Amino acid sequence: MPEHRLATDPAALPDRCPRCGGPFRCGMNDPGPCACTRVSLDAATLASLRSQYTGCLCLDCLAALSGTAAAPSGPDPR
Repeated sequence: MPEHRLATDPAALPDRCPRCGGPFRCGMNDPGPCACTRVSLDAATLASLRSQYTGCLCLDCLAALSGTAAAPSGPDPR
């Protein structure tokens, strides 16, 4: 039987991208690699992002910054 979480459970709530404000699911703590590991950003872009934002950005923003299309990362949490 699938585990059901209440909407008040912080682990059930989506993250918010600090760049676009949209909801997304960060996979950093998942058993498999997060979809963002497939996005390649140059050192200057990474340094700029680290100075502007705290936390993870959504895959769409990372893809836009890298100039590539975002790869599907599973079910949309929206």
